[in-house]
Amino acid sequence: MIKTPVKVIAYRRKSAQQRRQELIQAGIICLGKGGMSAFTIDQICKQAGVSRGLINHHFKSKEDLLNCIYADMTDHLVQDPKTDEPHQQLAEIIETSFDERSFNRSNLRAWLSIWGEVATNKTLNSLHQKRYCLYKKRIANALTSIARKNNSELDADSVARQLIALIDGLWLEYCLHSADFSLAAARVDCYRFLQSHGATVKLSQQ
Repeated sequence: MIKTPVKVIAYRRKSAQQRRQELIQAGIICLGKGGMSAFTIDQICKQAGVSRGLINHHFKSKEDLLNCIYADMTDHLVQDPKTDEPHQQLAEIIETSFDERSFNRSNLRAWLSIWGEVATNKTLNSLHQKRYCLYKKRIANALTSIARKNNSELDADSVARQLIALIDGLWLEYCLHSADFSLAAARVDCYRFLQSHGATVKLSQQ
């Protein structure tokens, strides 16, 4: 009798970073589904398909996980720009803000939950303040470089703050009036806003 060889499947253990990222994504999904009321250890474990012990192993507490989620969702806003050209730095911010991979209803609902928590959670509020300052500084630095190149005067901090408010407002507009919302139009609004302040940025063809 000829025996059929047994196929051995090799399983690769996930790294600690991969596990952490999976738990962060599970937390974001829970926030998107039901807000802070759905952000429980049991719900996150169920979403990730893991035991409570694994969450306790990777995060000090549920609050620690929430802080890591906020950091993960804002990393693209505070990271070093990919180019030294200030016009392209601003374009990069706009395109990243309205990238279809992050600009979706689930992420928006998660953001609404986090924004509400920022107002009352001191630890999260502190993290938010630090990240917001870095985000605004990144935009203001690009605007300052453009104004210097054009030999013009510009209140870079004010314009940066207004651009952030516009982007946040467009995210909310999408949540409340998605039927009348155009992703392309939202991006154009941001480019036109910059143009009105002397920072003409070429519209990306993405």
